[in-house]
Amino acid sequence: MKILIASGIFTPEIGGPATYVPLIAEQFLHLGHEVAVISYSDKASYEQDKALPYPVMRIARSNKLSNYWRYFITLFKLAPKYDLIYCFDHFSAGLPVATVSRIFGKPLYIRVGGDFIWERYVEHESVTLEQYYEQDLYKKDINRFKIINWVFQTSQGIIFTTEWQKNIFAKYYSLKNKKLFVINNPIDQKLDIRREESNISNDIIFAGRFINKNNIFNLIDGFSAWSQNKHKLVLVGEGPLKAKIEKIIAENNYKNIIILDKLSRHDLIKKMSQSWLVVFPSLSDISPNTMLDCVQAKIPFISSKEIGFTGLKKDIKIFDPQKIEEITICLQDLAAKNNYTNYCQKIKSLNYDYSYHQATVDTLKILQS
Repeated sequence: MKILIASGIFTPEIGGPATYVPLIAEQFLHLGHEVAVISYSDKASYEQDKALPYPVMRIARSNKLSNYWRYFITLFKLAPKYDLIYCFDHFSAGLPVATVSRIFGKPLYIRVGGDFIWERYVEHESVTLEQYYEQDLYKKDINRFKIINWVFQTSQGIIFTTEWQKNIFAKYYSLKNKKLFVINNPIDQKLDIRREESNISNDIIFAGRFINKNNIFNLIDGFSAWSQNKHKLVLVGEGPLKAKIEKIIAENNYKNIIILDKLSRHDLIKKMSQSWLVVFPSLSDISPNTMLDCVQAKIPFISSKEIGFTGLKKDIKIFDPQKIEEITICLQDLAAKNNYTNYCQKIKSLNYDYSYHQATVDTLKILQS
């Protein structure tokens, strides 16, 4: 089978699809299928592309209309050569992909692990994913909502990363259950980083984009309200809120809060493995790959209760991301005598072994149906 993978981002950029696409493409090849990738990109090409065993077409970002048009034209030329399109973006790539799918009658399958319009909304207002739909806030972006719904209706199948998001979207986009599937995010079994108990720092790490969705300001306030001062909050990443975060740190003279530039996935996991704790404070986080990395590497972490990994929530410390005092209490409780040691043992007992190979086999069952 010839599979054209369409994505919004691709390695070396950081993000879920940028990590997932090359790994599943490798598995498609291993199982005897032909693959090509098209993606938006910061650059038109990278030297590393030459070493990949499949072609990569990059659409270098400029203005949005130009981006969409060039993505569409490239797809228009490619699509007739492939049996189907597997898309990892339901708007920026999804719109041109769905259009080309209609023109050529090519089956379209979409993998959904985020929410474009909710993430746009929370750039200015702090609401969780569930609140966004329950309060009908999506109607404030009704045109994009309708475009996304058209993309979904065009597809032959929609693959979600969690049952939680699938249920929300099925309700508000009026999606037929027979075309909805769930394939959980897998772990990279090639990852070979383990926590060294004798080399643990006092760092508490957040890693991700500096955007409102990730709730960094509440994390800073919750951490700074904690009377315990031997720990250091390390914010790893970049994004549009970086300057504002730097200003808050400077104005309040927070000596124990620092910012680091984004790291490669391998370097990030290595740094997290040497930290005291990793924090996932997002308003909502549907299926964070970095959390699975923590589970695999046995790194202690705490999380917002607004995550799609419902099976994990009963075993980890969670907090309401909209309540700063809950973040503070969670940190204080963890630092209390014996609590940290006991929690580390609990994290060590977590098991998750769903591999990219199995995820690819499960995906192919859907694509071939």
